Amino acid sequence: MLEPPPPSDESAGSTEPRGSILLVDDHPKSLTALSAVLDPLGEHLVLAESGEQALRALLHHECSVILLDVRMAGLDGLQTARIIRARPATRHIPIIFLTAQASDVEEIALAYESGAVDYVIKPFEPEILRAKVAVFVELYRERGERVRESRARAEAEAVARTVRTLQILSDAAMSHLEIEGLARELVDRSTVLFKADAAALILRDDDLTELTVQASTGGPLVTNGRVWLDEGLLGVLASDRCAALLSAGELNAAERAGTELGHGVESMLVVPLVAAGELLGLLLLGAAEAGRFSGGDLELLTLAADRMALAVDHVRRFADGRRLVETLQRTLLPERLPLHPRVQMAARYMPAGLAPQIGGDWYDAVALDGDRTAVMIGDVVGHGIRAATTMGELRNALRAFAIEGHTPGEALHQLDRVVHATFGRGMVATILFVEIDAAAGTVTLARAGHPPPALRGAGGSVRFLETERTLPIGVDPEHRPAEAVYRIEPGETLLMFTDGLVERRGESLTESFDRLLDALATGPLDVDGICDHVLEQTAVHPGRQDDVAVVAVRLLAQEVGPLELTLPAIGSSVRVARAELRGWLMENAPDLDAIARSDLEVAWSEACSNVVRHAYGPADATFEASVAREDDQVRMTVRDFGHWREPSGRYGGRGLFLMRELCDEVVIERQPDSTVVTMTRLLPNQDSTAETLIS
Repeated sequence: MLEPPPPSDESAGSTEPRGSILLVDDHPKSLTALSAVLDPLGEHLVLAESGEQALRALLHHECSVILLDVRMAGLDGLQTARIIRARPATRHIPIIFLTAQASDVEEIALAYESGAVDYVIKPFEPEILRAKVAVFVELYRERGERVRESRARAEAEAVARTVRTLQILSDAAMSHLEIEGLARELVDRSTVLFKADAAALILRDDDLTELTVQASTGGPLVTNGRVWLDEGLLGVLASDRCAALLSAGELNAAERAGTELGHGVESMLVVPLVAAGELLGLLLLGAAEAGRFSGGDLELLTLAADRMALAVDHVRRFADGRRLVETLQRTLLPERLPLHPRVQMAARYMPAGLAPQIGGDWYDAVALDGDRTAVMIGDVVGHGIRAATTMGELRNALRAFAIEGHTPGEALHQLDRVVHATFGRGMVATILFVEIDAAAGTVTLARAGHPPPALRGAGGSVRFLETERTLPIGVDPEHRPAEAVYRIEPGETLLMFTDGLVERRGESLTESFDRLLDALATGPLDVDGICDHVLEQTAVHPGRQDDVAVVAVRLLAQEVGPLELTLPAIGSSVRVARAELRGWLMENAPDLDAIARSDLEVAWSEACSNVVRHAYGPADATFEASVAREDDQVRMTVRDFGHWREPSGRYGGRGLFLMRELCDEVVIERQPDSTVVTMTRLLPNQDSTAETLIS
């Protein structure tokens, strides 16, 4: 499968060095895919289906970069790379390893020991791979041009340093999607490569009038952390977009003129970062020794600054795009979930971290009547504006079918008909529709190609609620999703999620679902804590490439009469206590309006928080909280069994003030071995009583 060498530069009359890109993979389809990704570069591609073919190709082709599959029959990628590195004529060629399987640390280490400059796991992002290859093609051309211009040994060494420096800085620039990490990496590597004593990357603010230090190392090169455009030495260089090698005399004169430079610097390199004609910032390298830097250093740093500027511009655009996308995504999700005295509900949405695109994950919930609540969660195929608009249409249509009184299975069937009439045949989305009847203690669910929900029992056991296998929305308009009915007991929690929570590159679904079960079984009891814990244990796992939505629903016991709780004195207990109080108030004090109920929740939370913060030391402890309706008032009590400590620092001390403001009466009884806080709120149409404080 070897291809003839490209026309020589001399025969074509070109002065620009031209090398081939060698693609090595024992799967012809992979070679075809790689060729399609790299064709836009306009470079000559040489294809090899084995390590032996690759070595023969290097005898006839001058290559700028090699893309080498790790696992091949016969001579594998690691062995091929070692032979290439052992040959003087080919040891300088950059090698990018490709593999279709997740590798362990040992194999990755062996790859880099074999001379790899990068290690890419399939499937890869075509644009990122193409950008990486383009960097090395450009480096090859620059290296070839330098080699032809100079025959001397010193010039050859300078070229080698240039290539090495640009490779190192380019690798750093291509490996970050966050500005903080990128800035730190560029500063640290520049300091080492140019043997500087100090370095700083200062970037332009959004107001376009000043530059502020984003990352620095060594002594301060900018005394106040910012540079104003057109003011001082650095401000003028930034405005003029000029690179400069500043001597000790120039630095001393600038310091005497009151410029923003730091002290103790005898030599400095200043290069502007410019992308798409826009000034992004300055890179400063300083040395305590006069004459440390040369004109060659300035030339090399200026060349590297072009690549740094592209990386900074890319990261900033990525961050801006991601913020806009997340804002738009969240506007398509419900602002609040319905309240029910016997149902706790919480939801979370986490966007994908790899690209600033609108995802198709969504959730919704609506109260159907005094007992039943409908909860829906789904994943629209694709990303971007089309996915977002489709998501909005599906959510609104399904909500309408739910309110009309359709059962979950019938609602999904009606939605499928709408999708076929609107979009035509083709998979559009997966959806889970759940109806929770708090009075009957049942969960009725129907799925359209969506993962089943998980039910956590009051004792910590976890199981999935299955239905018959179903098709996604948009596949078959005649298909009717099957319904299944399960019991749900007070204290049990239902977790619904999209497939981004469990799908991982290079991992089986069995492993992913097992990890989810473990996380759900060991997490906290309240629904907010469950959502956060599950996301922390699963969604941040390496390999996640999709958005994630989760909804947790917990059924509460019907509390008629006093509510009594015994909770551990930890921060998460405050959230549990507040949720329990909310349900109790809706069930036992319906004559309180929403504002009054909110006041009591805040006062109750403050009393519980004070116990957690001040009543105990580091030892394990518990506290009691109770609430009861007594004729014309609601009485809440929080009791601890510790010894109170005064608030430390300037924070704290506002809890008692809030309790007094939000309740009609607050009584504090302090005993040697306990403290009891009693808060009373009159029900409507009752006269307020005076507040008392018993110390």
